[in-house]
Amino acid sequence: MSSNEQDAGLVAYEQGDFAAALAEWRQLAEQGNLQACHNIAIMYEMGQGVEADLAQAQQWCERAAQGGSVPAQAHLGYLLIQQQQPEQAAQWWEKAAQAGDADAQFSLGQLYYLGQGVAKDDEEAADWFEAAALQNHMGAQFNLGVMYANGQRYAHAKYWWTKAAQSGDEQAQAALKQLADMGV
Repeated sequence: MSSNEQDAGLVAYEQGDFAAALAEWRQLAEQGNLQACHNIAIMYEMGQGVEADLAQAQQWCERAAQGGSVPAQAHLGYLLIQQQQPEQAAQWWEKAAQAGDADAQFSLGQLYYLGQGVAKDDEEAADWFEAAALQNHMGAQFNLGVMYANGQRYAHAKYWWTKAAQSGDEQAQAALKQLADMGV
């Protein structure tokens, strides 16, 4: 892949010339460029330069994900959830989460917490939330606080809610106020 070709697609995209971006990225995608495949998936998902087509978005995203693109793996999980396919989403989020993607870690934690697509497992959920929380994922920090509060481990809940609140999470701010009202 030539970074100049990738850059040409990006420049065209940023200028709103979606047809030119798509042409550049299609050429690169045919050469096996995973980023170009993922970019095309996003264009189909958003209807940029093409008619919005979630099936095409998923195909392009899957191509990039199967090639090992971590962002595409995480994105594919999202597309699969939109199609009510939590089992398949869990598989792709697991791959991306193992590679360190904080959004995938959070999303996988959600699936374990809710028991969607995987067996409900609060310990596994907490592990994934913590992995994402350590990367400053605000939603994971809040959810980890909830899990600790539910287990009456208020000092830990306060720690994670404080982190989330510092990032602007209003739910965490409200939760901290409740803890303060309880004298914690």
